[in-house]
Formats: sequence, structure tokens, C-alpha cells
Amino acid sequence: MKSRFTLGVLAALIVAGAGLESLKAAKPAPTSAAVPKIPSVVRTVGIVTDATADAPAKHGVQTLEAALRAKGIDVSDDQKRIESADVVVVAGLGTGVGAAAKVLASMNVPVPEGTEALAIHTRATYQGKPAVLLAGGGGVGVMYAALDTADRVATAAPGANPFASVSDVTEAPFLKTRGVVIFTMNQSYFESHLHDPDYWAKYFDMFAADRINQLVLTFGYENGGYMAPPYPYFFDVEGFDDVKVVGLTREQQTRNRDDLKKMLRIAGERGVHVKVGIWDHIYRGGGQRGAIPTASDGTTPTPGLVWGLTASNLIPYTSAALKKFYDTFPEVAETQFRMHGESGLKTDEIEPFWHEIFGFLSATEKDRPLELRVKGLPKSVIRDAQSRGLTINLDTKIWMEQMGLPYSPTHVNKANQKDARHSYADLLEYPQTYRMDWTLWNGGTQRVLVWGDPTYMSRLAKASRLYDGNTLSVTEMEATKMLGDPHDASPRNFLNDKYKYTEYEFQRYWAFYRSFGRMAYNPETPSDVFERPFAQRFGVKAAPHVEKALQLASQVLPMVNAASVSYRMFPTTNAWVEMEHQGSLPTFAQAEEGSDIAQFENLKDEATSIIQETDTAMRRPEETSHWFAQTSDGILAEAEAAERLAGANAGNELKSTLTDVRILAALARYYQWRQLGGVNYNLYKMTGDLTAFDAAIGNEKNAVQAWRDIVTAAGDFYIENMTFGAPGPPRNFPHHWKDELAKLETEFTALLAERESAVAKPGVKPIGIPTIDVSAKRPVAAMQPPAGPAIAGQDFVVRAHVTAANGVKWIRLRYRHVNQHDDFESVDMTRDSKTGEYTASIPGAFITQQWDLMYYVEIVDNKGLGRIYPDLAVETPYVVVTVER
Repeated sequence: MKSRFTLGVLAALIVAGAGLESLKAAKPAPTSAAVPKIPSVVRTVGIVTDATADAPAKHGVQTLEAALRAKGIDVSDDQKRIESADVVVVAGLGTGVGAAAKVLASMNVPVPEGTEALAIHTRATYQGKPAVLLAGGGGVGVMYAALDTADRVATAAPGANPFASVSDVTEAPFLKTRGVVIFTMNQSYFESHLHDPDYWAKYFDMFAADRINQLVLTFGYENGGYMAPPYPYFFDVEGFDDVKVVGLTREQQTRNRDDLKKMLRIAGERGVHVKVGIWDHIYRGGGQRGAIPTASDGTTPTPGLVWGLTASNLIPYTSAALKKFYDTFPEVAETQFRMHGESGLKTDEIEPFWHEIFGFLSATEKDRPLELRVKGLPKSVIRDAQSRGLTINLDTKIWMEQMGLPYSPTHVNKANQKDARHSYADLLEYPQTYRMDWTLWNGGTQRVLVWGDPTYMSRLAKASRLYDGNTLSVTEMEATKMLGDPHDASPRNFLNDKYKYTEYEFQRYWAFYRSFGRMAYNPETPSDVFERPFAQRFGVKAAPHVEKALQLASQVLPMVNAASVSYRMFPTTNAWVEMEHQGSLPTFAQAEEGSDIAQFENLKDEATSIIQETDTAMRRPEETSHWFAQTSDGILAEAEAAERLAGANAGNELKSTLTDVRILAALARYYQWRQLGGVNYNLYKMTGDLTAFDAAIGNEKNAVQAWRDIVTAAGDFYIENMTFGAPGPPRNFPHHWKDELAKLETEFTALLAERESAVAKPGVKPIGIPTIDVSAKRPVAAMQPPAGPAIAGQDFVVRAHVTAANGVKWIRLRYRHVNQHDDFESVDMTRDSKTGEYTASIPGAFITQQWDLMYYVEIVDNKGLGRIYPDLAVETPYVVVTVER
């Protein structure tokens, strides 16, 4: 990938990860005068495919044919016309007796291995004709090769060689499963898609082009009882005549069932398998209401909700309903279950419920993949499933229910350190008896604004190999759209109609899906895969600036979540950092703590550090503030250049995209000032110094102005009633940035009033935030690669090569097991006089075969400048070392 994706100080915010698997560029075919070249002008193309091509392969080839015809090229699969074609495309399996296998064998190049592996060769020959070979290890691999070729043909100049930008490559998936999670948050919104086959065709077309191979269809999630449970919305269960959806007619039920089967078929034709998430097993109100004021409490029959399911029939009904679900929808590839009380189960029901369900699954569906969500999952339930002979996977969040930085947090917030809610908790133990599947809950963060950062997704994919992980899922954009609206409300677009530029709103987020899918398939995907669609949409002059503006803007909210968030905003359905301002400055100053508490110093601790003149290797709020300012400047500069250079390409998509990145630039500016204001306010509260209070007021005045800039940037592009969560207390989701501005202005007035009545503490000396020299050279600790795996009972030596212009004041090794329940241990590092390196050992008594190890280094120089290594700006900020077993 070109270096243009590396954006400077802290801008990458990403991980280094495991090495690539089978992702090598293909060796070019041997050159020979006998190999005909593709002519510079192509008018006719012959298509040769395997007679046994499956649906995904056919989809790929048909898409390529359409792309060629759109360029005015005559395309035919007739053998006689192939003989006169300028170029032949040969598409099929790399093994067997088909034409593609024969051509591949004649070229003496690697055969793609695995159903989704592919090979593209542009210097092939077919019956003496120049040929483009599209080979796959399976039909999906053929499809990916054909779709990549079609994508490149679409950007070729008219009348020229349409294959000029097609590259020779051999690829195989880095991550086996690359999924997108959707929630059925609102009935009318979800069913407007369920009953629209054209929607699914275009949705899964995008998945296929971006190499996304799984849809996680999640039924039930704090939405007031819809699809809780899902079964009676699709069929009745014999012997349970009283379990019905109130008011659902037989015709509506049949339509739901038929259209879900149609959706599953369309997905399969594009190489997408569907995992069904069954999150609610019985509706009992409470937390399942999602704080929606109008939601049923579950005690009376309610139109649109399930009635007749009780404690006494819950287990037999669920077993029978699951059996019928699998019989009715055999296309469903996997089932995911939510296990704990938010599913409607009472605490004393959890173990007996799952014991019986596991018994049913063991007897009837033993080979069906089963995934258990880890939140609230007792280990006794895991052991129960395994004792029944079931093969289970566990699904967990990467970074709370928000989009943080692209690695599992160094140290999760203490509020969730001892449970399995934030991330992997104490589940990565050995011997390994299950696979861990990783899910990024970006839907709690970036709900409406566009996103696109291939580098973030590349490094997130690598980080997802932790504990031999091979699955990464993300939530779809607009994931909680219309949550809080009545279930019979009319679906609506959130982008105002006069700015509309897509048929469906998901198409606005093409850069997000492409970044995720292509980087999860191959983290080293060439940058032109992303550059070409920008050029096609915005013109070659403006495109690089739009792309860079979007990439920079995409880093703002992950940084907010990591470094500048009140942890009460953990849940997706409770908070929304894209639009919520996080309360008054006094509230923010006391509550802000970030969500990687090992990397970012919070506002209270920084004030204490300033007062006590203590050192830290963590990123101070002043540094984070500078990062926000620098990122905001970069976004605005790129947006201005894009607007200036767009010319005839300055349509609604450009206007909308630049609106979104400018909103994020202003949001970054808001947190620039909030970081400083929070520290200054805490300095005032701790010392009684009114000059610190005055500085905080100046900071907050700038923050309020930045929020006004958000409202100005948003203009009339978005409707004023965007619903993504419960509108009433205690959650009070905003509908527009204007809602939050009114609150901010009221709170600022209260802050001024507090200042009017404040009295300085007698004798206090003025205190403020020290000026940071952003150009100062911080000490660098270059981590030396581990010599090998750690061995239980033997000391493990960690080495670092240090460069420190100001000398080293202190340096220490921090280490723990790969177990988030543990805190980090600490040991000072000492300089080896022979090698000049700093070393420390993790004691052998600490190292066991139950856990792998992780560690990082903290260093501070004699001027008080500190840093943690590995540096989160360029890689995962800790090293994971396996223990020999």
C-alpha cells in the first residue's frame, strides 16, 4: 500500500498485526514472442467460462460482461465469435478440467487455494488469442476476480484497452469471515428492506465487490419487543397455537417468510452467507424496552409483538421453533445467540434454559456452527455446550460498544475490567477450546456521517488475528436508524431530498464498506483499489483531496472514544459521540476518562500531575488537544482543495461528503478546546486559582463556537429529526446538532454565573497548563523482536534500543497476561553496557501455559517528555508473545 495512507503524528491510530497469509503478487507469466499482447484498442471480447460455474461465478462474469458492454465493446460467449475476438476472458476454477484450469496449468503459475482465493493473469493465451485469465479456488474466488476486473474496466478510457489497469495478482483471504451486522431496530424500516428484493440485490452486489462474505442479521435489541423472539413473525409452531404476533395476518407472515428466503437466495448468489442473531428469547419489558417511552411493558397483548410465550412454555417452544426455523431456512449458515438477561431470560433461568437448548441442538443440529455472545456469559454455560459435543465460537466486542482505535484496548476502563462486556476479559485462555470472533461496534459511533480509512481497517484486520482469530465483523452504517420511532412510522431518508444522490442511503457509505471488506480480505490491498472510485466520482484533480479529507475525518471519532469520552457513553443505545456534546464543562472535566486508560491520561489526573509536577509516559490532554487541532486543520485544507479543483464534478456527492468532513473537523476543534478546558477547570477546583477558571472559560467559549461551526457546516443537508435512539429520559438522544447547541449555550451561561460567584483561595499562586513544544524530540524506545516464544517457568527478556536526546530519566517494562482482568505489572529496565540496549525480564514464575503474554515500555526523558512504545500512532501499542505449549 502506498505511503500516502500514513498521515503523520497520531493520525494513523492503528495497529501492527500478524503477518499475511498467502497474499503474494503472482509471478508474471514467462515472456515470449509467442505470447500475443492485448491490442491498444479492443472492440470485441470473447468470454469462456466453466460449464459447471456456480451462481457466484456467474454473477461475477455477468457483471464483467455488463462493464465491457458499457464501454461499447461487443461481448460474446459464442465459440465462432470467440475465434475473431480481440481478447478472450477465460474464467473458471483453477483446478479440474475447465478452460481456466488448462490455461493456468500451461502458464506454470500458482493455483489459487481455497474457495475464495483468486488469480488474475493478463498475459495468458487461449487458442492463440491474447487472454485475461480469471481463476478461482472456488466459485466465489472466480467472482472476486471477475468483479475486480469489472471494477477496473469501468474506469478505463472509452475506446482504449479496457484491461489496461488490470493487475496480475494471486490472493487468498487474510480473514476467513468478513461480516456486516444489521439490527432490526425498527419494524417499518427493516421491513421496507425485507420486502424489496432490489434493495438486497444492490446491497449484496456491494458486498461481493468489496469481498464481504457474511451478513449477521440480528433479531431483537432494545427496540421495544419487535422480533422478540423472531420465529412467529415467519411461521406458526405446531403445538403452540397460543404463541402469536398480535395482529399479524397469515398473509403478512407468509410474505415475511417468502421474502426472507428470497433475501437468503440473493445473498448466496453473491457468495454471502447469513448468520442469524437471535438476541431475544422472550419479551418481558425492562431493558428490552430500550428506554422507548411508548414501548410495551410486556404484561399485555400489544399489536406487532409476540404474545403467549411464558416461563412454562419457553424452553419447549424455543426448541420446536428453532427446529422449524432451520427446516424453513436451510440457507442460514450459522446462529448467534445472546445469552444473558438482556435476552429476556431471568438470572435463574439462564443455565437451565441453555442446558435444554444445547441438548436439543446436540441431538438435531450438532454440526451447525454456533456462536455465543460473551457479555454475561457464564463459563459454566460454555462448558455445558462443549460437554454436549457442540462446537462453539464466542463473539465479543473489540472496543466497548463504540468505534475506538483499531486494536483491543491496552487497559479497559475499570468499570468493566472484571466482566466480559468491554472486550475479551479472561476468555483467551489455554488450552484453547473455542474460536474468538471479533466485532467492531462502529454503529454506536459513526451513525450518519460518511467514513473511509483503509489504513485503519488494514490494521484492525491484523489485530483481529489475536487468539488465532479469523473473523471480523462491523456494524452497518446507520445501524440504529429509527430506533425510538414508532414501529409503524414511515421510513425516511436522513439526508434532505434536494441533496440526494443515491437510490438507497447505504450507497452513500461505499467507502466504508470498501475499506472494510477489501482490507479484511487483504490488508495489503493496493491503494489504487480505493483511489479509482474517488477519481471516478470526483474527478482526478479533486479525488486525492477528497480521499485524504475523508481519511483524516474518519480518525476523529475513534480518538474521541479512546481519549476524550465519559465512560457512561459505553453503550450503543445510551450514547452517540457523533452528535452528543457530553454535558457541561464541569461535568465533562470530572467524568472524562477515555476508554484506554493505559494510553491516555484523563483530565483529573493531568491536573493533579501539573500541581504535583509528576512525570507520565501517557499521552497528556495537551497532546490530544494538539492532535485534534492538527487533524481539524488537515481536514479543512483538503476539503478546500477538493472544492476548488472539483470543477464539473461538484455535484451532490461532493457537497455532501465535504459537509460531513467539515462537521468532523469542527467536532475535532470542539475536543481540542474541551481537553484544555477540562484540565483548567480541574486546576481551579483543586487549587482555587481563578486564573485557571478564566482560562477554562476561554477554552469553553471556543468549544461552543466550534459546535456552532458544526451546525453551520451541517446547514440544511440533514433533516432536523434524525432518530437513532430513545428520544425520552434517561437517554434523550438528540435529533440534530442544533439540539446540543442549545444545551451548550445554556450550560455556558451557567458557567459564567459560577465564575461570578467564585472566590479565589487566599494565597494561591496562579497555575496553568504548561506550554508543550510539539517539535520537541521525544525519547524513542525501539522494541527488539522477541527471540522466540516464552517458556513457562523461565524468565523472558525484553529488549529496547533507546534514542533520547535529553537522556533517560526512567524507563520501565509493563507486562501482564493476555487477560483483561489483570492489571499490568511493572519492572525498571536497565542499560546493558555491552549492547547499549535497555533490558528487563518478565519473571519465569509469572509465565504459565494458561495465558500468552503482553507488554509495552514506558519512557520519560530528563525534560519530562514521555512516550509509550510500541507507538499507537503506527502500530498496536503492546507486544503479544505466545507461550510455548
